[in-house]
Amino acid sequence: MTDESPTIETERLRLEPLAPRHLAGYAALIAQPDVHRYLSRAQEIAADPASQATRIVTVATEQWASRGYGPFALFEKGSDVLIGRGGLFWIEALQDVEINYMLDPTVWGRGYATEAAAEFLAIGFDRHDLARMVATTNPANAASAHVLQKVGMKPVGKKDLGGGRLVDLHEISREAWRAGQAARMIRKS
Repeated sequence: MTDESPTIETERLRLEPLAPRHLAGYAALIAQPDVHRYLSRAQEIAADPASQATRIVTVATEQWASRGYGPFALFEKGSDVLIGRGGLFWIEALQDVEINYMLDPTVWGRGYATEAAAEFLAIGFDRHDLARMVATTNPANAASAHVLQKVGMKPVGKKDLGGGRLVDLHEISREAWRAGQAARMIRKS
């Protein structure tokens, strides 16, 4: 791995740049109806999870090579079982960098989505000096919207991604994120 595509550890997670070696675990993850039900391409994923997984791994590899960031395969520390995927994606339809995440239902409720989302923001703002990042959620996915709120993102309206894919758009600027980080540090001390 180069410095542009590091393996990163958080308190409880290991994040590896999503690569072809993760394909089988990633395909199994997205094949689960509870995992893909809120995704904008849920029908395509349900119909052929293997080809959709291959498509995302290909995009991930390209984004890591061209942008120095991309999605990660997520693991609990000390385990080699893929429990999720998430990271930074350049989204053409948004003309923006999006953070996103998905986790295996067996690990829901443990705070991993919040832990991962906070790390993705840190990567984007601290390592890549991005001015802002966005996230999209299915309007019915209140749990994901709550995670984004916990990491400081604010809802800013609806966005049509085309093909009838209407999502809620959330955003955070580098300045707002840094102010939130400073406030959290003060509260901890």
